Amino acid sequence: MQKRFVVLDSFRGLCAVAVVLFHIHLIGSFTELDFFRGSSIFVQFFFVLSGFVLAHGYGYKENLSFKSYFKARFFRIYPLHIFMFSVFFFFECVRLFSVKFWGLTFINEPFTETFALKEIIPNILLIQSWSQYMHNLSYNAPSWSISVEFFLYIVLFFTIFYSGKFKHIVWLIITLGMIISLFSDFRILTTQVSIGLICFFGGAVTYSVYRKISFYKPPAALSSFVEFGLLLSVFYVVQSDMAYRIYAVNILFAITILTFSFEAGIFSNILKLPAFRFTGKLSYSIYMTHAAILFCLNYILVVIQKVTGMPLISVVDGVHYLTSGNEMVNNLLVFIILAVVFYVSHLTYKHIELKWLLSGKGKSQNPN
Repeated sequence: MQKRFVVLDSFRGLCAVAVVLFHIHLIGSFTELDFFRGSSIFVQFFFVLSGFVLAHGYGYKENLSFKSYFKARFFRIYPLHIFMFSVFFFFECVRLFSVKFWGLTFINEPFTETFALKEIIPNILLIQSWSQYMHNLSYNAPSWSISVEFFLYIVLFFTIFYSGKFKHIVWLIITLGMIISLFSDFRILTTQVSIGLICFFGGAVTYSVYRKISFYKPPAALSSFVEFGLLLSVFYVVQSDMAYRIYAVNILFAITILTFSFEAGIFSNILKLPAFRFTGKLSYSIYMTHAAILFCLNYILVVIQKVTGMPLISVVDGVHYLTSGNEMVNNLLVFIILAVVFYVSHLTYKHIELKWLLSGKGKSQNPN
């Protein structure tokens, strides 16, 4: 049985929560700290980790079948994606009804800009991030990264199938080639796809390194020291505005994933606690559902603001800032929002994600 990287699963969950906090803007709350304002970069961590984990699961597997591989990857991400897209389409219909019959006003008219009708087909096909003529943040905005990752699965399969024992060299060439492409501004692909390729295949290269040194059993004290240093480094880089941060953080993420894959230090032991493992299990649902929950909150506050006249929402540079009028209450609201996100994510994980994941693997779900 293949090793499961429990600590890395927990990391994925924590990064998903950080992305949620990045998208929450409650005035005077801890969401406005520099670390959370920079936490959108954790999406790159997802790419690096996906490359690492999939190289582990499939990269050295004999007699790999495209049909079984693609079926497993398709059912892993597509059902929840299309469900969330449907939710946002329904929300847009509600907004249209609200404008026509209740006289509510929004910054953008329903079914315009990121919710334009022309964005529907790209979202259904998961190609919204692959062309500059499509809006990558349309409908369920977090799905832009799923659009990239979905087709990287196919690229990975062909590098495994046709490169044989040289696959790790191909992964390195793709990573370096995309870095050079971004530096030189010679871009055939969109920036989102180029970054996805760098991170994803950088993660695959990282796994090939792990495979070479996995026999090593690092001492707990040394591992704890290194883990602590890496966590501090991630904290610093995420909130910084350093030059070439987008590249530096990928190297840092790769080293962090490689180090924590050994699960040898005290911080690894902490990340094995049930609460972190539960968060890791829900990470994909957390990432995919949170934007809809925040959308609902914004809509509710727009209605309350119209009825009561209370200044609950202000817009600065296109960003919605929410407030109850009290900073302590705003901080409490952050935890309430997170609780709702976890609850909804548990439901989507159980009834959509897990159901289709097992179907993709040809298994039935245990009713217990």
